[in-house]
This record gives sequence, C-alpha cells and structure tokens, in this order.
Amino acid sequence: MMNDMDKICYILQDYFESSLPPLIEREFPYSFLDSNLVISIVGVRRSGKTYLLYQLINKLKKTIPSHNIIYINFEDDRLYPLTGEELKVLLDIYKQNFSYDQQKPLYLLLDEIQNIPLWEATIRRLYDREKNLKIIISGSSSRLLSSEISTALRGRTLTHKVFPFSFKEFLKANKINFEIKNIKYSTKRNIIIKGLRDYLEFGGFPQVVLEENKTELLQEYYRAILYRDIVERYQIKNLKLFENFLKVVTQHTASLFSYGKTLNLFKSMGHKISKNTLIEYMKYIESTFFAFEVPIFFYSIKDQLQYPRKLYIIDTGIRNAVSFRFSLDWGKLAENLVFIELKRQDKEIYYWKNSKNLEVDFLIKEGLEIEELIQVCWNIEDEKTRKRESNG
Repeated sequence: MMNDMDKICYILQDYFESSLPPLIEREFPYSFLDSNLVISIVGVRRSGKTYLLYQLINKLKKTIPSHNIIYINFEDDRLYPLTGEELKVLLDIYKQNFSYDQQKPLYLLLDEIQNIPLWEATIRRLYDREKNLKIIISGSSSRLLSSEISTALRGRTLTHKVFPFSFKEFLKANKINFEIKNIKYSTKRNIIIKGLRDYLEFGGFPQVVLEENKTELLQEYYRAILYRDIVERYQIKNLKLFENFLKVVTQHTASLFSYGKTLNLFKSMGHKISKNTLIEYMKYIESTFFAFEVPIFFYSIKDQLQYPRKLYIIDTGIRNAVSFRFSLDWGKLAENLVFIELKRQDKEIYYWKNSKNLEVDFLIKEGLEIEELIQVCWNIEDEKTRKRESNG
C-alpha cells in the first residue's frame, strides 16, 4: 500500500507526463493571474471548472516553465481515502522530488479542494509562508464563497464564478461562426437561430453540448446535485420532502415563487413542515449554484420581503430534462438565459411589478442608481403581447 508521498509523487509525475485534453476557450479575467491573492474558481457541478484550470495551465506555460505549474485534483480516486494530510505535505513532497525554476513563481492549482478536511487553514499557512507561491483553488462547495472562507484567508481571495457555456461559447463548441456582419440578412441566420433553440432546450453544460445522450446526462447531473451536493452535504433527513421541494423550485423557473403557498401545498400532502425549513432548503439549493432567487425592487427591505421571489435555474437544459411539461415555453427559457447572462456579469438583479400588474423582468441596480430595465419576450408580433410588454 502506497504512503502519501508515493501517491502524490505518482499523481504529479503522471500529470507532468500527460498532455492536456483539447478544450473550448472560456472567458476568464487573466489579470487575476498577476495578483498575489488566492484565486478561487467556483460553480455548479460539471460547469467546466477543471477544464478552466487546464486553460490557465496552457496560458501560464507561455511564460512559466511547465514544472513550475503544479496541478492536482482531490477527486482523484488514487488519493483516497483523504485525511487532510495530502494537502499539508504536498508542497514539501514536490520540492523534495521534482526540479523547478526557483527564480520563477510556483503556481499551485488545487481542484475540488472542498474534499480536503480543514483545507482553509493549510491554504492560509502556505499563503503566509511561501512568498513566491501563487495559489488557485476550485470547487463546487459554497464554502469557497462564504464569509467563513473570507475570514479564514483574511479576505485575501479573488473569486471567479464558472457557469455552463454562454451562448457564444456554445456556438464556438459547435463550430458555428457567429461573427457575421448584417446577420439579420445573412444566409447563416437560420443556423444561429437553430443553435439558439438547441441551446435553450439542452442548455450549456460542456459535456452535454458535445454528447448525443443529452437528456440522460442532464438527469444524471440533477441526481448528483440533489444527492451528493445537497442531501449528503447538509445531511437532510426528510429526503422525500426535499426531493419534492427541488422539483417545485425547478418547475418555477422564471416564475414567481411563494414560500407561503408552497408550505400550504406540502401541508395538504401530509408533510409536517415549517416555512423556516423551506427557506433553509432554498439556501442549500443556492449554495450549489443550482437555482437563484430574485427579489422585487423596493427601496424598503420590509416591502421587498412581503412579495414573492422569482426563481431562475443555472441551466435551461437541466430544467427541461427533469420538469413535467406539455411544451417548451420559449419565453421562460429565454428569460432564464438573460438572467444567467446578467448573473455571469455579477449584476445586482431585481424584478419590478406595480399594483396594475405591469411587470419588468429585470431591474439592474448599480450602487444607488437604477442602471437598466430589461424586458424579455420571445415573440412580440402579436399586438396585445407587444403592448403588454411595452407598457411594463
């Protein structure tokens, strides 16, 4: 049986001898690489965090010797069972067994770091003591974004959130040229419109985009998020209730959601449940980046809390794969697409509705100012629809 040193040496040697797989270029603020802060890369399961780390490795290799870039994935079964010691001894083992340029920075890329017990303390120690070390961590856990990690690392972090492919990245992956002048009149317009419909129906999870069995793969992602990322992590006891709650959340994509009405629904089904439990469940769901709540815009927080939230999901494909539906609701799917793009840009997002039921899908606030109002509509050829959307 191999000890920690043998396991780590074997995995690192395997990494140095292997070629990285082909990948689709993702958007990333490369200025982060020049920072002395710890870079954390977070996002929903299977959104492409590992491949983004590969992309950063390729970028770094243009200016840094390859042996100055260390990558290790803590979901590698060859490391199991994990005790926490693996991370503590990793750098020492590397320095003792591998040659590198000591005049250049040493980059340490740690994938799925949340699997290591008490990893925050080790990262803080390495950050404080290793002056020529740059650390990049990735993970699906909400702990990488929480106030606890900020406190543990004394705020010395820069965070980049990874989402499934944007529509632009989706077109790149499918080798569809979207940089066309006068696209309205181009013969390629129909190809891009078909691409948009495919994107709305099956979403942008990278592997799903490239595979044939899209629905089955999306259903597998849903089960993994449900059981591994939420039920196991938060030790949820009432499994049936939580399964039903997640279905309700998924069904309410781009729709108003009321905790009170949902509570009454579950009570009518015989569940003994409180509103606070449902709110706690929603926190768990948001922590995995699966779904997001958007409040109504009011200057008063008290008024905001009295109104339903709108719910949006990380990917329209996963919603379509698991929801009970009679038809594709293109309007809601398009609205969800716009929300995720705004979320990708880290906007402060609200919706707005008045007493006459006129609504604006997205109100974007920047500082103290309302920056933008956005209305999403799939088809405005109908005069009644156009009037309603314009009045809002």
